[in-house]
Parts: sequence; C-alpha cells; structure tokens
Amino acid sequence: MIETILGYFVGMLVGIVMGMFGGGGSLLLPAMLYLLHFDLKFATAYTTILVGVTALVGVVPRVRQKVIDFPTVIALGIPVATGNLIVRLWLFDVVPDQLFTIGSLAVSKKIFVLSIFASLIFLSSATLLGFIGKPVKQKTDLKAKKSFAYYISLAVGGLLIGVVPGFTGAGGGVLIVPLLVIFFGLPMRTVVGTSLSIVAFKSFVGFFGGDLIRIGNEMDYQFLIQFSILMITGVVIGSWWSQRFDGERLKRIFAWFLLALAAFIIIYECFFKI
Repeated sequence: MIETILGYFVGMLVGIVMGMFGGGGSLLLPAMLYLLHFDLKFATAYTTILVGVTALVGVVPRVRQKVIDFPTVIALGIPVATGNLIVRLWLFDVVPDQLFTIGSLAVSKKIFVLSIFASLIFLSSATLLGFIGKPVKQKTDLKAKKSFAYYISLAVGGLLIGVVPGFTGAGGGVLIVPLLVIFFGLPMRTVVGTSLSIVAFKSFVGFFGGDLIRIGNEMDYQFLIQFSILMITGVVIGSWWSQRFDGERLKRIFAWFLLALAAFIIIYECFFKI
C-alpha cells in the first residue's frame, strides 16, 4: 500500500518536473517497475503514453505564450518519433532480455539501456553546467544559418533520442533540452515548450504505432486514466512554477536535476533492483 501511494506521488512529481523543465519523464519508469510492480513491457508502454499525455497538456499554455519553435519541433520531432517507433513496434521485442555476461554478472536489456541512458544524462548535465568544455552560452548561428551540419545534427541526434529512451518508455526530454540549448542556442523558455511538443509527438507515435498494436488488449486503461489525471495536475503546477524562474536559473536547476536522476538510475539498478 505504501509503495502504491509513493508510486502515485512520483507520478505527480514527474508531471511537475516536466512542466517546469520540458523533460524528466525518465523518473516514471523506476516507479512503474519497483513501486507499482508492472512487468517491463507494460512499464515502458505506460511510461510512453503517460509522458506523452502529460507533455501535451504542458504544450497548451505555451502555444498561447508563443514560446514554441515549431520549425524545430517538425525538423527534430520527425527523426525522434521515427527512432521511437522503430523501438516500440519492433526492436523492443527483438533485443533479447539477457544480452551477455561478464564473469558472474548477467547484463540484461534493461540494465544495459538504462546504463547508456544514465551516461548520456550525465554528459548532458555536465555540459550544461560547464563541467565539460566551456560554460554553455546562447548561440543561434547553427540554427540561423540552417547549414548542412544543422540538419545532420537534427537527424542523427533525433534518431538517438528516439531509440535510446524508447527502450525505457521515457520521452527523451532530458536529452532534447541539452541538445536545443547547446547546439541550437534556443532560450530556455522556448526550449521547454519545444521539448514538450517533441516529447508529446514522439510518445503518441510510439504508443499508438507500436505499443497499442503489440499489447493493447492487455493494458489496464482504468489505471492509465487515473494516473494521467494525477500527472496532468502535476504538469499544470510545474508550468505555473516555471514562470517564476529566469531562463539561466531554470537551465542550471534542470542540469542539477539531470545529475540527480542519473545517479538515482545507476544506484537503483546496481543496488536495489529486484
């Protein structure tokens, strides 16, 4: 009972985080696995659609505020959604649950993917904070010139963001936000709205084009409705709170949140996984 209550609390917390920063849906997967005790295939499917619904609600007020870069949503969203669909429709079931062993240590698909994801989160947050390279400054040259490098980085980065988090059901906002800040120099408030739009798009494509086809008749839709209401409440609160922070402060808070999230994933998988 306590684990269930805690799982629902984490759901609202994830909604708040997504509303404030445009990412953070990754935290929902451990709650689905370890607190609500869903099987991996259902935990990732539920995470996919719940993160998508929550992100979509977070997009609505930002459309009115005109803080969404729609050309970037389209240009980056298509490769992100493509990568995610490949995983949710086909690759998730193709990759074996047990990948390889190192001595007595058996490395599962879940541990392997989460380890890669956590490493990418560490890299993104360290770059945002200036621990790797120079501190990030807003530069719009790459996006403004619309160079060949701009479109290549969109395609490659988008596919990576779609495939890797696709295994966990996460929206990929923790990777989209640093990408938009570091490479495209978008203001943080625009980054949040743009990231939420991409996350919503890729999540709906992955769920309805993949998960619903694979395991749709086995899902608990009553649970999804109840949990989505909780997360929607959280994203509304988070969106309101985000208006109280300036862009630079919001960026640093998000970067530190990424570090905490990556540490949580690694510690949980190494020491507390079931």
